[in-house]
Amino acid sequence: MKNALNILIFSLLPFAASAIGELDTIKISTDASLAADPAVDELRLALYDLRNSEKEKQPENQLAANEHIGEIYYRVAYFSRSVKYFKQAELLAKLLRNESKLLAVQWQIANAYFEDEKYRNTIEVLVNLQDVYETEGNYQEQVKVLEKLAQANNAISNFTKSIDYYLKIKRLAERKNDPTTQATALNNLGFTANKQQDFKAAVDYFAQAETIYKANPGIKNNFVYSNLGIAYNNLGETRLSLENLQMADNGLADKSYVQHLIASIYLKNKDIYNALKYNELAITSSQKAKNAQVECDAFEAASQIYTQLFEYDKALDFYKKHLSLKDSLLRDERLRQQNLEALHNLLERTENETIQGISDEEVRQLEMARLDADNRRLQLETDNQRLDADRKEKEIALLKQEDEIKEANLRSANLESERNRQALKLATQQLLAEKQGREIANLAQQNKLDSLEAANQKAEQQQQIAMLESQKQLDNMKIQQQESFRKTASWIGLLGGALMLLIAGSWLYGRRLNKRLASQNQQIEAQKTEIDVERARAEGLLLNILPDEVAAELKEQGSATPRHYNSASVLFTDFVGFTKISAMLPPGEVVQELNKFFLGFDEIVERHNLEKIKTIGDSYMAAGGLPVENRTHPKDAVAAGREILQFIKQQNALNAAASRPQWQIRIGIHSGELVAGVVGSKKFAYDIWGDTVNTASRMESNGPIGEINISEATYKLVRNDFECEYRGELEVKNKGKLGMYIVK
Repeated sequence: MKNALNILIFSLLPFAASAIGELDTIKISTDASLAADPAVDELRLALYDLRNSEKEKQPENQLAANEHIGEIYYRVAYFSRSVKYFKQAELLAKLLRNESKLLAVQWQIANAYFEDEKYRNTIEVLVNLQDVYETEGNYQEQVKVLEKLAQANNAISNFTKSIDYYLKIKRLAERKNDPTTQATALNNLGFTANKQQDFKAAVDYFAQAETIYKANPGIKNNFVYSNLGIAYNNLGETRLSLENLQMADNGLADKSYVQHLIASIYLKNKDIYNALKYNELAITSSQKAKNAQVECDAFEAASQIYTQLFEYDKALDFYKKHLSLKDSLLRDERLRQQNLEALHNLLERTENETIQGISDEEVRQLEMARLDADNRRLQLETDNQRLDADRKEKEIALLKQEDEIKEANLRSANLESERNRQALKLATQQLLAEKQGREIANLAQQNKLDSLEAANQKAEQQQQIAMLESQKQLDNMKIQQQESFRKTASWIGLLGGALMLLIAGSWLYGRRLNKRLASQNQQIEAQKTEIDVERARAEGLLLNILPDEVAAELKEQGSATPRHYNSASVLFTDFVGFTKISAMLPPGEVVQELNKFFLGFDEIVERHNLEKIKTIGDSYMAAGGLPVENRTHPKDAVAAGREILQFIKQQNALNAAASRPQWQIRIGIHSGELVAGVVGSKKFAYDIWGDTVNTASRMESNGPIGEINISEATYKLVRNDFECEYRGELEVKNKGKLGMYIVK
C-alpha cells in the first residue's frame, strides 16, 4: 500500500469535481458506452453533407460539415481524426473571416489535442486563444482557457506554469466577485502544490477554499474536506486528517472513496481495528454504489488487515477476491479498448467507403446526364425528320434526276476516256516496235566488228607461240647448266634462312611477352591500389557508424553479438518548441541548424568518452560505459550535458545577434543496466535497449527547460562530483513516482 495520498483535481465548472489514482488518488470516471451504429450512420450523412457543400461551393455549409464530422470522431475518442476535420473547419472559418466560429473551432482543436495527450500542441493553441479573450475582456472564456492551460502544464509536470495560471484565475475571480471560481482555483492550487510535495502550501490553499465554502453555503462542496484530509495526512497530521475525512464522509452520496482512505490511514498507523471497521464500510458502500475499483482496493486492504490479525484464511480469501476483481477490471478495460479500436476501424472504413461511394455516384450521375442528353438529341432528330418528310421527298426526287444526268455524263466521259486509252496504247506499241528494229540493226553491225577482231587476235597468238617455243629451248639449256649449282645453294640458303627466322621470331616473341607482362603488372598494381583505397574507405564508413570494438568484431566474424552491461549511463536531449521554430524557418535552414547543433554534440560526447547512439528527429541520444565498460560513465555523461548547455548558450548568442530564433533544450540522464548491439543485416546500426533507456527518456521529458534532470540512480553515482538540487518524487507516465535532481 502506498505511503502518501494524493490530492483531488477540480475542474472550473461549478460543483463539478474529478480526481485520479488509487489510494493516493480519488478516481471518478464514467465512460459513456459507445454506440457504433448511430455514429456510423451519422458519419455517413455528414460526409454526404460535406460533399454536397463542396460541389455547390457553400463554404458556410462546408465549415459546419467539417465541424460535425470532427465532433463525431471526438465523441468516440478518435481524437487524431477529430483534429483533422477541426483543422479544415478552422481554415474555412479564417477564409470566411468568422471570428466567433474560428475561436470555437480552435477550442475544439485544443480539447482534442488534450484528450489525445498531445499537451504541447494543446498549450500552443490555447495560448493564442487566451490572448484573444484577454484582449476582449471575456471573463468566462478566459477562465475556461486558463483552466485547460493549467491542466495541460500539470500533465507535463510544468507545475510552476500551472500555478501561475491558477493564480491568474483566482485574481480574475476576485475582481469579478465570483466565489465559486475562486474556491475551485484554490482547490486546484492545493492539488498542484501537493504534486510538488509542498504539503504545507497544499493545506493552506485547501483551508482558504474551505473558508470560501463556509462563507457561501450555497456552493458548499464536501470534496474540500477530502482534500484537507489527504493533505494533512501527507503533512503527518493524522488527527486533523481523520477529522476532515470524517466530515467529508458525512456529506457524500458515494462514501466508499473516503471510507477506504480513512481505513488506509488507520492501517498505516497500526490501528488495525478501526482500519477493519472503515474498510468493511468501504466494501459495503462500494458494492452499493457499484464502484468496482474501490471495492478491488478495499479487498486488498482487507487482506493486509487480516494478515496483521493473523487470520490468514480470511486474508487469503480477500486477496483472491482482490485478484479476481482486478483481473475482471483489466479484462473490462481491454474489452473497452478493443471495442473502441474496432469502432475506430469501422468509422475509418465507413469514411473511405462513403467517399468512394460518393465518387462512384457522381460518375453514375454524369453518365446518366450524358445518356439523357443523347436521348433528347435523338428525339429532336426524329421530330425534325418527321416534320421535313415532304420536303425531303421532293429533294430526293430532284437528287434522283440530278443523279441520272450525272450518270449519263459519267458514261460519256468513260467512253471518251476508253477511246483515249486505246489510242495511247496503240502509239506505245508502235514506239516499241521501232525501238526493237533499231536494236536488231545495232546487233548485226556489232557482230561483224567482233568477227574481224577475232581473226586479228588469232594471227597474233600464232606468232607469239612460235617465239615462245624458241625461247623455251634456250631456257632449257640454261636450266640444265644451273640446276646442279642451284640444288647445292638452295639447301644452304634454306638452312640459313630458317635459322635466321627462328632467331628473329624468338627475339620478337620475347619482346612482345615482356611488354605484355609489364602491362599486366601495371594493371595489377593499379587494381591493388584501388582495392586498398576502397577497403580503407569501407573501414572508415564502418568505424563512423559503429564503435571500434564492434566494427572489429563485425569484420573478423561477420556478425556482432549483443552484450549486457550492468552499469551504463544514457543521455537524452530534446529541443523545446521545435515545431514552432520549424514553422518560422524554411526546411533547408531547419536542417542546417539541427546539423550544426548535432555536429557540436558529436564533438562533445566524443571528448567525454561517450558513444553517440542515434538522432530521432530533434532528439539526440548518447551513452557512456559502452562498448568498453568503465566506471566514469555517470560523471562523463553529466559533464557532457553541462558542456552541451554551454554550447547552446553560445549558439543562441550568435542567433540573437543575427535576429534568428532561440533554441531551448531539455537534457535527461539515467544510469542502470542495458543491452547494446548491432541491428540490421544490410544497413548496420548500433543501438541500446532496456528500461534504462526508457527512464532516461522520461528524465528528459519531465525536466525543466535549460537544465539537466538526472535520476536518483545517477545522482548517487555523481553526488561527490557535482552539486545537485533535489526536485522530489515526480509522477512519470508508466513509471509511477521517480526521484529527480537538477545538476547545478
